[in-house]
Amino acid sequence: MRLAPLITAMILSSAAAQQPKYLGAGSCASSNCHGATSAAAEQVRRTMGNEFAIWSAIDKHAVAYKGLEKPRARRMGEILKIADVTADKRCTVCHVAGSPEKTRSDGVACEACHGPAEQWLGTHTQPNSHGASVAKGMIDTKNLLVRAQTCLGCHLGAADTAGGKVVDHELIAAGHPDLAFELDTFGWAQPAHYREPKPSAGNTLPRVRVWAVGQASALAEGMHLLAAHAANRWPEFSDLECYQCHHDLRLESWRIQRGYPGRTPGSLQINQARYDILRELVAQAAPEQREALESSMSALAEAMSRRPCDGPAVGQAARQIAKLAGGLAARFDKQDFDAAGARGIVKAIGANIQRIANSGVHSAEQAAMSLDSLTAAYEAGRQAEQNSNTAQLYDYLEHPSAYQPGEFVARFRKAVAAVQ
Repeated sequence: MRLAPLITAMILSSAAAQQPKYLGAGSCASSNCHGATSAAAEQVRRTMGNEFAIWSAIDKHAVAYKGLEKPRARRMGEILKIADVTADKRCTVCHVAGSPEKTRSDGVACEACHGPAEQWLGTHTQPNSHGASVAKGMIDTKNLLVRAQTCLGCHLGAADTAGGKVVDHELIAAGHPDLAFELDTFGWAQPAHYREPKPSAGNTLPRVRVWAVGQASALAEGMHLLAAHAANRWPEFSDLECYQCHHDLRLESWRIQRGYPGRTPGSLQINQARYDILRELVAQAAPEQREALESSMSALAEAMSRRPCDGPAVGQAARQIAKLAGGLAARFDKQDFDAAGARGIVKAIGANIQRIANSGVHSAEQAAMSLDSLTAAYEAGRQAEQNSNTAQLYDYLEHPSAYQPGEFVARFRKAVAAVQ
């Protein structure tokens, strides 16, 4: 029996030794690999060739570690009793993802998204080697479902990952920004260092497909995270609508004026942001799935409101939604979206923007990013007025404590009018 702990330790040690290693961003920096100063013509090479230069010079991922050195991060460490936020895994699991220990200052580097390169670095330099590289551990970011899950691993959280990539209520209360994410918007703001598919038969507007897959994947992964929390640490307030508690209680408060339709005052409310826009997408692009999705969301809302401490009931409802949303993501990954369909989705969001805005600032953020993404996809030459209107939405949402649904709705409708 005394051998059991030793055997267990040996097994764990062997498993750790077999894990492929990060090689660091420098392994991608050669000028004839991904370190060129300018993009190569598409007919010359499949990849752009200047991916490392884009990442190192203008991609915010490259400065993720430096965020841990700022006064705000240090103060968060003091509040959370973390001695060194630049070394603590609770912080570095996302802020230095993809970087070996010796190059932590690289922040979120290439291998955070593309996978530890130890076993596929040589393979992927060969012609027609993508499949072989993926088989050796490269993350297939060409696959939109995989891409969305990879991004959401940090930009939402993944409780089942090694080290636990979770921005929970404790972290947010200590000063960590709340997490908002939209796959297409964030991909283009990264900035993009890859060649997106060109419009083709069956994929008329590739960016709209990215957006649609991202919307469904965000709900699916959010529900997986909620179910994990419900099983282990319920209630976890980061899953909820923040401003249901953090709001003004004076008579003129918009939340008091709105009331609590469908629930009792003070009952727990799920963060609706990953659902409010998706429901409009489903109504337009997968209408036969609308009833099932809304019924499942209602079941979750019921469990949250009537049985807020019943973690198993909440988890069961969340898993059902995750299954539905995952199926929608897989469907949208194969579905064609054209300009008429995208305009229809924008029109639907606009028609329901008051309801969306009344859900709170998180849902309003998703509406703004979705409008930006969709109109960029079907408006080839976006006018300055349209860009200005969208920018004003983002500027307005920079101050959530001052958020008023009516003001946001007026600004949103103005932006929509510019593209109708």
